[in-house]
Amino acid sequence: MISKLTIQKINDEARVEDVVGEFVTLKKRGANLLGLCPFHNEKTPSFNVNPARNIYKCFGCGKAGGPLQFLMDYQQLSYPDALRFLAKKYNIEIEETVEASEQREQIEKQNLTESIYIANAFAQKFFTEHMFNSDSGKIGLAYFKERGFLNHTIEKFQLGFAPDAPDALTKAALKENFQLDILKKAGLTSPKENSTYDFFRTRVMFPIHNITGKVAGFGGRIMVKDEKAPKYINTPESEVYLKSKILYGAYFAKNEIRKKDECLLVEGYTDVISLHQSGIENAVASSGTALTQDQIRLIKRMTPNITMLYDGDAAGMKAALRGTDLILEEGMNVRVVTLPPTEDPDSFVRKSGEEAFNKYIKENRKDLILFKTSIFAEEAKKDPIKKAELIRDIVNSIAKIPDTIQRSVYIKECSQLFDLDEQVLITEVNKIRRKKNSEQNNEADKRQEREQIKADELPKAFHKEQFNEAPAHLHIIEHDIIRILIEFGSWKTPDDTMTVVQYVLDELEGLEIETPKYKFVYDTIKREFADGNIHPEKFFTTHSDEQITSVAIELLSQPYSLSDNWWNKYKIVVPEKKDIFVKDIQSTVIRFKHFKIIAELKKVEHKLKETTNEAELVRLMKLHKLLMNQKKEFALTVGNVLYRPTT
Repeated sequence: MISKLTIQKINDEARVEDVVGEFVTLKKRGANLLGLCPFHNEKTPSFNVNPARNIYKCFGCGKAGGPLQFLMDYQQLSYPDALRFLAKKYNIEIEETVEASEQREQIEKQNLTESIYIANAFAQKFFTEHMFNSDSGKIGLAYFKERGFLNHTIEKFQLGFAPDAPDALTKAALKENFQLDILKKAGLTSPKENSTYDFFRTRVMFPIHNITGKVAGFGGRIMVKDEKAPKYINTPESEVYLKSKILYGAYFAKNEIRKKDECLLVEGYTDVISLHQSGIENAVASSGTALTQDQIRLIKRMTPNITMLYDGDAAGMKAALRGTDLILEEGMNVRVVTLPPTEDPDSFVRKSGEEAFNKYIKENRKDLILFKTSIFAEEAKKDPIKKAELIRDIVNSIAKIPDTIQRSVYIKECSQLFDLDEQVLITEVNKIRRKKNSEQNNEADKRQEREQIKADELPKAFHKEQFNEAPAHLHIIEHDIIRILIEFGSWKTPDDTMTVVQYVLDELEGLEIETPKYKFVYDTIKREFADGNIHPEKFFTTHSDEQITSVAIELLSQPYSLSDNWWNKYKIVVPEKKDIFVKDIQSTVIRFKHFKIIAELKKVEHKLKETTNEAELVRLMKLHKLLMNQKKEFALTVGNVLYRPTT
């Protein structure tokens, strides 16, 4: 595992403007840099890079982080791989370390994962070398040549052949000191009675790479006639291979998908390989399975646009409809192309070539509504029941689209296609959405929704008289409490007697933060302080826990930065944070306490109405008087100061 010291060095050296600047064109805007967001389509730049804090944030889609997070999101790298990428970029030597006993399980899991990847890499090399360098492997090479694959394509996709010997791979791996247990967990070796057998035998092999290029598993096509054996088999699911989370070819296609802002989705391995060989390199495959939500989200990180290519027969048309509603639900744009009868993407691109293939796609792709209609319209034309079923199916699909405008466009289109009153369709769509919302809107969802209300939706100021009642949104005050602890926590108070984090924690002793995401960070800060650790803001913006990093950047990021022109042109001195941070802290702490007192008063008043026990009444009345006095004191302290929630 990478040592903490190395991680610290990487975080100290890595500059967000350097890392992001490799992939995004940035222009200076005040103290910050601005560019078009690489995570969503936009014409007006909203992607803000803050070199001073070494963070970025898109105020359009919400993506945020530091150099590490950018690589993890944009390049689809794991946390360790992103660290290694930056270490190489900044010439930092990586030190490995043994962690404490409580982290052993995590270390063991990581070691197992890495061991499986290494075993898979060995197997890939074994299959490829066997195909090129042995007589028995020629059957595999002949198959790929027959499919029209050139040598550079075979090498690019690392294709190979599994020999017909029962345990050739297992023996070769054991000879190289691989553990049998790892080979089994990788799905390369199968136990049988007292012996072991290779899982893949007499099959052409298609390595399946994860998004970072590591071999996660294999697909194998049988080369001998055997009615009992399936034509294709895949690696059994393991720690590194989860079929529902991987798309074949995604590693080779990701850059082209981003460049073309479109993903072509096909069914099989050979479809992907043929398209890439023909110059159409933004293609991936679902490997013959129904498209899953994880696969859709993997594509969504690269582009919101999916074009599904399927065979032109009836089965292909039905296959094209699988997963489309899931795509719509993710707010993505899906179009469907059915190829000419008897053709699949592999055969069609080999016959027509890149230019003709692209032309066909451009001329024949249809949005989901038109596609569904074109398949069933003729059949439904003479059957009112089937027509109603088709309309209901389309309405169900439209209802899954989260974007209001997009739903409206589809409703209008559907209305014209079926000569139906638009209002009828709107009513049906709304009915479906209301039902879905009522099922999902449990108390937890409502609470989460309240927590996510943005500060700029609140009034800009709360005046003195408004403090007679509690603020409408506690989490806005908690937002500022956590921001202060992150931004100023390591600073000293003006009298130099303590740090800000100590002052705030002392002042809030016994009071609870209620907003879950802020409570998580607050509890972390308390634990760190109890262990004698007081951290600057960089500790939070580069934290290994994504939840902490996300909250820190959310609180510290602002869409605007102050221009030097305030002084250069107008000679106006803008107060610096160091000059006003004390008032910021005191004001926020007071308002938080004030809110808690009001909340406690309401509880006491409620109990007073319900209680009949005389002793309890006396106790509650004394408590009520005490709280009222505290409330008045805080109201006087608040004075005429305006409260402006930080956004």
